[in-house]
Amino acid sequence: MARKTKIVNMSLPPEIYLEVEELARQKGISKSELLRQALKQYITSERRWQQIRRWGEETAQRLGIKDEGDVEKIIDECEGEYQTGIPAK
Repeated sequence: MARKTKIVNMSLPPEIYLEVEELARQKGISKSELLRQALKQYITSERRWQQIRRWGEETAQRLGIKDEGDVEKIIDECEGEYQTGIPAK
């Protein structure tokens, strides 16, 4: 029967290992389970940031934003509209 999991060996600095060991003990789970949970959270976070970066790149391209100066101009225009109630041209 084939394993449903894969084995990964990793090295940790002693201070991180001790933190992992202590946190796993506090949570009443194995070190493997703690690291599985941590990696799942990291992967989820990385995927979300990739989506955000992709959205930002697409938005910048759509609006013709090339650098921080272009962003500053948009912010200034929006602030002017907010203060005067008159849309910028």
